[in-house]
Amino acid sequence: MLQVQKGAMERGSPEGIGRFPPDGVPLLTHAFVGIPPERELNYKIDILRIEAGRMLERMEAGRIGPERLFATLAEPRLAFFRQALLKSPLRVSLLFALGVTGLTVFLALAEVRADNNGAVADLVPSEAVFAILMGMAVFRRRLILVPLATYVVSFSLAFLLRLSFEDGYLPEGTGAMQVLLWAMGLNAVPAVLAGLAGLWALRGWGNGTGRDDLILSLVTTGAYLVLACAGVVLVQALVFDPAWDGATGDGLTVVEAGLLRAGRIAICGAVLTLLMLDRPTRETVMVALAVLPAFVLLGVLRQLDIAIHPTLDVALLALAVALLAPVYAATVANVVGVVAYVAITGELLVQLPVSSPDVLRLEVVSVLLLALIYLLLQRHHAMSRRVEGRQTIERLALVHGLATIGYFVVDLDRGEVLVDDMAADMMDMPSRFGIESLLERVAPANRDGILAAIEERELPARTLAFSLAKGPVWDEEAPQKYLSVHAYYEQRAGGAALAYGALIDLTADHAREEALAEALSRLSEQQDRQTQMFSIVSHELRTPASVISMLLDELEGGARWEEMGPRLRAVSEQLLSVLADMRQAVRPQENLPVHEESFRPKDLAETVRNTFALMAGAKEVEIDLSLGPEAGLVRVSDRVRLMQALSNLVKNAILHSGCRRILIAYREEMDAGGRVMGLWRVSDDGKGIPEAAREGLFSPFRRGDGARTAKVDGSGLGLFVTKTSIELLGGTVTYTPRAAGGTVFLLRLPMRVEELEAPAEVPAAAALPVPDWRDRTVMIVEDSDLIGELLTARLKRVFGTVEWLRTGVEALAAFDRLAPDVVLTDLFMPEMGGDDLTAALRGKGADCLIIGMTAAAIGDERTRFEQAGTDRVLTKPVSTNQLLDVLEELVRKRVA
Repeated sequence: MLQVQKGAMERGSPEGIGRFPPDGVPLLTHAFVGIPPERELNYKIDILRIEAGRMLERMEAGRIGPERLFATLAEPRLAFFRQALLKSPLRVSLLFALGVTGLTVFLALAEVRADNNGAVADLVPSEAVFAILMGMAVFRRRLILVPLATYVVSFSLAFLLRLSFEDGYLPEGTGAMQVLLWAMGLNAVPAVLAGLAGLWALRGWGNGTGRDDLILSLVTTGAYLVLACAGVVLVQALVFDPAWDGATGDGLTVVEAGLLRAGRIAICGAVLTLLMLDRPTRETVMVALAVLPAFVLLGVLRQLDIAIHPTLDVALLALAVALLAPVYAATVANVVGVVAYVAITGELLVQLPVSSPDVLRLEVVSVLLLALIYLLLQRHHAMSRRVEGRQTIERLALVHGLATIGYFVVDLDRGEVLVDDMAADMMDMPSRFGIESLLERVAPANRDGILAAIEERELPARTLAFSLAKGPVWDEEAPQKYLSVHAYYEQRAGGAALAYGALIDLTADHAREEALAEALSRLSEQQDRQTQMFSIVSHELRTPASVISMLLDELEGGARWEEMGPRLRAVSEQLLSVLADMRQAVRPQENLPVHEESFRPKDLAETVRNTFALMAGAKEVEIDLSLGPEAGLVRVSDRVRLMQALSNLVKNAILHSGCRRILIAYREEMDAGGRVMGLWRVSDDGKGIPEAAREGLFSPFRRGDGARTAKVDGSGLGLFVTKTSIELLGGTVTYTPRAAGGTVFLLRLPMRVEELEAPAEVPAAAALPVPDWRDRTVMIVEDSDLIGELLTARLKRVFGTVEWLRTGVEALAAFDRLAPDVVLTDLFMPEMGGDDLTAALRGKGADCLIIGMTAAAIGDERTRFEQAGTDRVLTKPVSTNQLLDVLEELVRKRVA
């Protein structure tokens, strides 16, 4: 959202317009403040100049734009160290203590070889103060003991090591503990006071940006230099004994030697602080390693007494590195190189003998060069921060240029709109247009919202969204954009009422949202259908299973089979019919292919009537036939599917219509192509189908509404299966309400006339011999004891040898021994399923007939069997006649 500085604006005043926020809005307002066209260009330049200056000021202060969002990038480097301390104080404190202590001890050991560097020279100053100068800058008050303790440990270790390895380190007549305590205290006081001075300056002059590093470093270094030099004078006057040897630098007074050493310690400590506040990367380390050989060579030449002046030489080399090395790597390269030089020579921090005024001048120049190097590195440090900030802003500007965000200003009184280039391209409009031309392209449902936003100006801001056609007028079918507007209102001093803000293109987001909503809707619908399906499956399986259980109880109680047997068969057929309907509804692609055969429509109609005679009688429903003369002729079609469709219609009428009479009628007609079309008509005199339920009449899992339909059996798939079956045969199914009450379903499908062929033209395959199965062996693979026993008993009446195995593993092991002609295998078995068994048998070269069996009506079982290599897949229960028909068909195909 745009932020607006409240206040009146002089009409036509660039300064007044300058109060607007940046990002292009001021350039849009000139059209509404009375600027003459001839002054428009100069006026735009004035606005740009004013806004650029003010935006720069606010950007530098970090109050607006990307700087506010990326404020952490503008924080001082010491803030990163403090953040690391907050996250892991123990780990960071330990790393700091080990690093600084290790550096101090390393420098102390390197200085053992230097002349005039005894304990007297350590009174003020010592390299051990690096721990305080660096630690005071980054450790918070509650952790300030970490750098102080590090200083005590590092100073003590350096003192003890030099006391052990350096001859004549202590002046005669002085105690080690006395010198250690005095030197430790005298070095700590100026360092601590300098650190406090830097923190005080930071609180007074710091602003939370990268300038804090410069303030802290300069004030701390300057304060230490002043305090250390003052300490040198005081220590010389109050502590030093003129009788101590090595108290001077051979030609220098104690004060002069101390001042030079104080300058080197202060500058080196400041550079080390810059290093600690930096973030070494792989690139900086590579640069440092590339520069390191030059410092090593310089140290070796010094050891060979090939040098102009030791401290001046290393200072000149460090200056060259500061000037020539990349900005981001100059500090690391100098620190690594100087430490290597000190390790080789033991010099730089200690005072060299001064034999003449010229040597003294060189010493002073070397200290001044070190100060110049420090200032250059400090400048590099600041430049690196500015480069990072500039790169961030450039990236953000690039992102903004790629973003679909435009700006606009609306004169609410005149209804005129002015937009920038991005908004104009977004809406495919000129830079200035009337609101009416925009409304013609807006979706009608969104127009009232835009008009309300123009008329109702009480709110200070408003957000709305609308769909915009890409053509000149709104068209529901044409491509559209979805735009969002964030606007502010302002009443100008001259009376003009303006609305201005940002325009965002959300077309892609809106399309994704709609697609997601549609997907969620489909998923919810599918989930509802699944829930309904499982509920129906549960009901449909439980009901016939309960009836079968009750009929068996009746048989055990003495009921006659002649009475209970037909009922038991009818219930089992009802159960199998439900499972078949389920499979056709859920996985229609796995249905059996169309199988045409010859039959008489009259016989089919009578079979359907006889099948449901018992069920109709229980409901006191009469089933009549009305068949034309063509019903007695032989016709060709898929008899099974046609019977299934007619059976579903008759069963629905019995269960749902509340009728007293059902009529099955048949007649024929010729279509325009000369084909014989059979017209099957199933009607009843029941209550009919409510109009509200007719729209989804042929959809799956629709069982009607109301208490009556909820209480009766049925899967809700009968009409769906009927429709899909007849359409698969090239026909249609239609419903019409019966004039006298009730329903009428009309099935219209091709009924091919059987052609009489001469005996010579009978296909050879029909005359092929069928093997005598009494000489053949069949292997049954079934884990169910009941099914296995029944199949074995049935097939022993047909096959000469029947072997029953309970697992796929047993069957695979016994296959070579049995050498069966036919393998009849179940799918789901322990250890090895039927599909895996089939694949294993085919893999070893088995050429026998393999028939798959599955009791699952829903799923991908058929596909699994077919992919494994079965010759045919049958759905349980498998009858003997059905199996023999399939085997004969497969044998004839193989022989042919």
